[in-house]
Amino acid sequence: MTDHDDDHSPFRAACVQFDVRPGDVAANVAAMRAGIEEAVDADARLCVLPELWSTSFLPSYSDALLAEVDDAERELRELSGEHDMVIVGSTIEADGDRIFNTAWVHESGETRGHYRKIHLFSPNVEDRHHAAGDDPLVLQTALGTIGVLVCYDLRFPELCRYYFHHKVEILVVPGQWPEARSQHWRTLLRARAIENEMFVVGCNRTGQEPSLKSGDAMSFPGDGRIIDPTGEILASGTGDAGAVIAEIERRKVRMMRRILPVDRDQRPSVYRRMFEASWPAMNESARENDPAPSE
Repeated sequence: MTDHDDDHSPFRAACVQFDVRPGDVAANVAAMRAGIEEAVDADARLCVLPELWSTSFLPSYSDALLAEVDDAERELRELSGEHDMVIVGSTIEADGDRIFNTAWVHESGETRGHYRKIHLFSPNVEDRHHAAGDDPLVLQTALGTIGVLVCYDLRFPELCRYYFHHKVEILVVPGQWPEARSQHWRTLLRARAIENEMFVVGCNRTGQEPSLKSGDAMSFPGDGRIIDPTGEILASGTGDAGAVIAEIERRKVRMMRRILPVDRDQRPSVYRRMFEASWPAMNESARENDPAPSE
């Protein structure tokens, strides 16, 4: 991106929503292209795609499918260069015998970083098919400081608070959040924006898909949202495929953090005592020290 983009000029962001077809990379790439074209026509500079946008959730991944996924992600990176954009969407990443749900951040034709989903959604047995990541991602881009979550991560405020402490201005959230819990998605996106005084761009998919656990159909409402640091919903999806567009004004982040100086009024010493007192109970209930669940 050009040098003049390093200021705080407003720009447009887009949630690029569509029906993610399980295992049908070609159909998903076609839907991605259509959504990106719509975002380009609206002069968007930041695009966020759904979770696992090229494959959705599958019980296994063949070498041929993984090669298709790599090609799809390469095309996404090239589109970021062709249109001078930042584009983020999660996809399958194979690392040895492990499969991660990984969000790649492409900026102007370069891959700037990746985030492996830290919290796996055990109610739909994601933890049986994917490995969990361990590291947050903070990136300085021409559009501002960006942090990344993926879907279920949204329920864990500790991770988002890390981003607040590291001066993130824009939180991007690729998601596949079902209609049955849509009020949770909408509320949590807004809560993360308000409590951390940052923009939140959450992209949710459309369509239906069978649950990996039960095989029952799950519906997805296509209710992506772009929310400002005051909690105002700037744009929201209404269930249709396409781009949900709103303007990002980074000065609002500075303004809110000045008007409500949460960082200055924090009580770190109190939080540390609370965290240390809770540590045994957290470890007792957490699954990360449990043996792998049986099939």
